[in-house]
Amino acid sequence: MKLEALAAAVLSLCAPLMAQEAPPPFRFGGFANVTFDHSTRTHHDAFAGGELDLYASAALSDNWSALAEGFIQHAGRVEDVDQQPTKRVEVDLERFYIQYSPSDRMRLELGQIHTGIIEWNEREHRSRFLQTPIDVPAIATREEQGGAWPLHFVGLWSSGRLGGPLGVEYGAGIGEARGRARDEIQPLLDEKSSPSQLVSLGVAPDAVPGWRLGAAEYGGDIPAPEGKMREADLTAFTSYERGGAELRGEWAQMHHRRLDDQQRYVTHGWYALASWRARGRWKPFRPYVLLDHLDVADGEPYLSEVRDQKAWAAGVRWDAKRWLAVKSDYRAQRSPEGKHEHLVRLQFAVSF
Repeated sequence: MKLEALAAAVLSLCAPLMAQEAPPPFRFGGFANVTFDHSTRTHHDAFAGGELDLYASAALSDNWSALAEGFIQHAGRVEDVDQQPTKRVEVDLERFYIQYSPSDRMRLELGQIHTGIIEWNEREHRSRFLQTPIDVPAIATREEQGGAWPLHFVGLWSSGRLGGPLGVEYGAGIGEARGRARDEIQPLLDEKSSPSQLVSLGVAPDAVPGWRLGAAEYGGDIPAPEGKMREADLTAFTSYERGGAELRGEWAQMHHRRLDDQQRYVTHGWYALASWRARGRWKPFRPYVLLDHLDVADGEPYLSEVRDQKAWAAGVRWDAKRWLAVKSDYRAQRSPEGKHEHLVRLQFAVSF
């Protein structure tokens, strides 16, 4: 299996660094989901096999570990209920890194990792099973599925949580990110590539348990076919989770400047999620509301395949089993053709 081979390669590279008498413990697992859609505009039904997320991790020692993660999915989007079913399958490498973590104050990751520019992806790590709603917000959509933000890079990332009542959290990284196409990463050590960098800062104060607040900034160059571009992104997030309540919001703005003619493009988006877990016999149920917005800069050539989004969804998640989540909602959104439509959906998400 391709993913297992990747994990084995990581371990073989790390073995000289960590002398251990016993073989390192492996963990293999995954997530999968299927979704049924019905459009009230076209009265078409759709079934999507969703994503198969496979991962392999290993604890190499007390301080060292490794992880490899990949996705297998159909090429079409789940909300495209008007399109004909496609049999094209994509296999994408999501994360592939080694990690050194001597304490909560410092964690180093080397390899292909999340950039951390969108907090949703840092928390959920992509799996539909782990997140409350059916949807991934538009600003957190993966590059291969029409997402705008640079969610991956190949390089070094350092993060941690400092002591003290403010609960300061930090992150800083440098690596290769944007390629010629929006869903490509620049080749490592290519003479024409230029590094990208990202810093983040947040707080989780002891005085308000469950609350987090933070911001991140990303910068780098894009070797776009239309001409080299300079990118500067800024995001801010806040969340509160306590006593069954979940409140989460994030705002993001992307600036692209073409170096040849100084043409500027500004794209921005945001989402807000509210959910709460019922009590007593209804504890497995979590109603939720999601607001989702993305406004792509007019005439932006590099983001030509990314579409605007103005949507809201209201539904409920049912944790039927420890490994099974059943979600159902009603969603109002723009269709792929830009028309308003309403969807009634049912999703089954599993962990194994």
